Amino acid sequence: MMLEKINLLNLNEKELGELVVSLGMKKFYGKQIFNWLHKKIVRDLNDITNLSLKDRELLSEKAYIPLFNLLKHQVSKIDKTEKFLFQLEDGNTIETVLLRHKDKRNTLCISSQVGCPVKCLFCATGQGGFVRNLNVSEIINQVYTVERRLVKQGTNLNNIVFMGMGEPLLNLSNVSKALEILSNENGINISKRKITISTCGIVPSIEKILLEKIPIELAISLHSAINDKRDQLIPVNKKYPLEDLHTVLQEYQRQTKRRITFEYILINNFNVSENDANALADFVHDFDHVVNIIPCNPVEGTDLERPSDKKIDRFVNFLETVRKVNVTIRREKGTDIDGACGQLRQKTPKKPISK
Repeated sequence: MMLEKINLLNLNEKELGELVVSLGMKKFYGKQIFNWLHKKIVRDLNDITNLSLKDRELLSEKAYIPLFNLLKHQVSKIDKTEKFLFQLEDGNTIETVLLRHKDKRNTLCISSQVGCPVKCLFCATGQGGFVRNLNVSEIINQVYTVERRLVKQGTNLNNIVFMGMGEPLLNLSNVSKALEILSNENGINISKRKITISTCGIVPSIEKILLEKIPIELAISLHSAINDKRDQLIPVNKKYPLEDLHTVLQEYQRQTKRRITFEYILINNFNVSENDANALADFVHDFDHVVNIIPCNPVEGTDLERPSDKKIDRFVNFLETVRKVNVTIRREKGTDIDGACGQLRQKTPKKPISK
């Protein structure tokens, strides 16, 4: 019976060191291999030229570097947003979105699960159901595949946001290990301050982040500060209601001193009233905060509507001028290329498509 080969991108620097020692190689090779994998982002073990041919052959017998199959790549004609549909080794697919900003920064929105178990009403990903968590290599390979493209264009990734498919805090062990690798100074070395996790508010996982002192920026998918309404949008609110979320976020901010971003999707005739705005202001005023207002992006299979510009402006102005809330408006990017999470995956057949 053949032993399954080891996926090298699933290993952190310490584990790589242990692997090379177990193969009879010198321990410091682990650090060198880590650098080749995560800084130079090689995709062939034969490219690790400071290893002898014998050591490369030995490593190739026991381990491999996983590749992503790019099924589909779309570029928005409106704002140059890029969307990637990747096929994993088991045939499942995930989405990754590159946001290009006017100040030349690049933000990558990455996935943490195949599908999503949370089933938020406004999200296309949840409509497809939940399949499984992504492993570490599948998380970081999204980053590396896009970074390799950007380097050829003379630029780099600046920010990473776990805001793609899936609820990252339901895959916390793999997400936190991926964070460790991505921020390692011997690798791609993206500052933890430049990595944000967007969550609907999985209270036990936020408690674990505090307990283990995992240094991350948090963005909370709030969308309503009224429990009955939030229950309809985010079913997990019934398990972790606003009161519990408020308590754990206060402790998060007390310990980390980090500003919290609150995401708020504006849905016509649902959460755009003055009463909704007051509830939102009451909730966020206990935090060093920024509220990111997102006009609803149409999602196939739902009857959710985007409010008129007049309603959006009225809601935002009330928050800013009357309630003194720190507000930004995020205009949806990539609306001409199935911009919302999960839409491209839903519309794409499961069979492979040639690159």
